[in-house]
Amino acid sequence: MDGGQLKVAGMFREFGPVRSAEPQPSIFDSVTAEELPDLNQVVTYLNSGHVLIDVMDVVDDAFDSTRQVMNGSTVMTDGDWLWRKDLAYYVRRHRVAVPEAFLALIRERNYVVPSRGVPELTVCSRQARDLMFWNS
Repeated sequence: MDGGQLKVAGMFREFGPVRSAEPQPSIFDSVTAEELPDLNQVVTYLNSGHVLIDVMDVVDDAFDSTRQVMNGSTVMTDGDWLWRKDLAYYVRRHRVAVPEAFLALIRERNYVVPSRGVPELTVCSRQARDLMFWNS
């Protein structure tokens, strides 16, 4: 963690607005033609992030309204990136792309989320709260 602003992945405009300098992409424009060669490891990394904002919800699959994702709005981190818990689901089920810089970091870390202490996660939590709840 470099102490700067956390980067964001999987905060698609279909899931609601967030405070970001970058426009939110559409999940429908984020589908890749090819499955990741290391799909299982990437999904494991995404599922292993530190939970910052635990949301008990059930969200509809944006691509298939007959499917739902438990706790999809939960916000997670590795100390450098923020993402919603359902990003792992969308990467696996619908080939939604992980940003290249994030994917490179995941691979560089050999698919292991680094340990983070309470002070670091508190800073990340504040950034996540500001990102997600900017209207409040």
